[in-house]
Amino acid sequence: MSILISGSIAFDTIIQTVSTFRAQDNTANTDLHLSLFAPIVRREYGGTAANIAYSLALLGKYPHIIATAGDDSREYLDRMREMGIKTELIQTIPTSPSLQSFIIHDDSHGQINIFHPWAMNMSWELTHGNIEFEYAIVAPDSPAGMIRRVNECKKSGIFTIFDPGQAMVWLTWPELISLVTQADISIMNEPERNQFLEMSGVDFWEICKSNWNIAIVTLGEKWALIITSAEEKNIPTKSADIIVDATGCGDSFRAGLLYWLSEWWSIEKSVQLGNIIGGIKIGSMWGQNHTINKENINTIWETEYGTIFFD
Repeated sequence: MSILISGSIAFDTIIQTVSTFRAQDNTANTDLHLSLFAPIVRREYGGTAANIAYSLALLGKYPHIIATAGDDSREYLDRMREMGIKTELIQTIPTSPSLQSFIIHDDSHGQINIFHPWAMNMSWELTHGNIEFEYAIVAPDSPAGMIRRVNECKKSGIFTIFDPGQAMVWLTWPELISLVTQADISIMNEPERNQFLEMSGVDFWEICKSNWNIAIVTLGEKWALIITSAEEKNIPTKSADIIVDATGCGDSFRAGLLYWLSEWWSIEKSVQLGNIIGGIKIGSMWGQNHTINKENINTIWETEYGTIFFD
């Protein structure tokens, strides 16, 4: 089954500070001024599209990525190709760096994410052309890029997942409503769902239900909520054994959904797989350093649900 992943390719600069953000704020109630000591600073591979593709490749699914990258991405693209990820639809912008993300962590797993789009600003120019795909996910990207991708996927008859994520603030509410209306599945976490409601005056899952589409709301360590026109289901989240770093957990969850699509599994089973992959990822640092395989997923699956996942 052919899979298209639309989103970003980025370099993440990870900054680990000490104590907590709140403890280090010694200013007036209405101000915020922090001077943070960072004993750890390192650069890692990141980006929504690349993170999703990474987890899929570990499970033997080798998607196409459609994205823009900068003139600093040669080694990164080589790494993707070595993993089997297809990079033909990635366009390198020779006069620009790749998207740069600066992720600051504190000791209580608080996070501040600052990023500059750089090459991602040009993603609206891309098209998948005549290549046929059965499934696509449109993950956070430039606003124009996300709009074009959803429109093209629907015109091409591709089953499409829409995941606005942190890019939601760049879209207008009419654009958001249009994208949710067109997508076969829309995913948001609870803060994003509330933000959508504030912007548009309507709950995104009501739009999904009225158009016979699927809505998924992720609620962190609690559960994931699946809403269809016929019913609502809570899928418990696997409790993480060790919580190290949440960077890329949402992307790992989305990889589980895409695996389901390629295997024609039920939506419930796909969310369970996404929960397990996200739970594994949170036990490692950054977005692309976790290891998953069918054997360790089977072990977790049997413990959590009493059966094995992969035959």
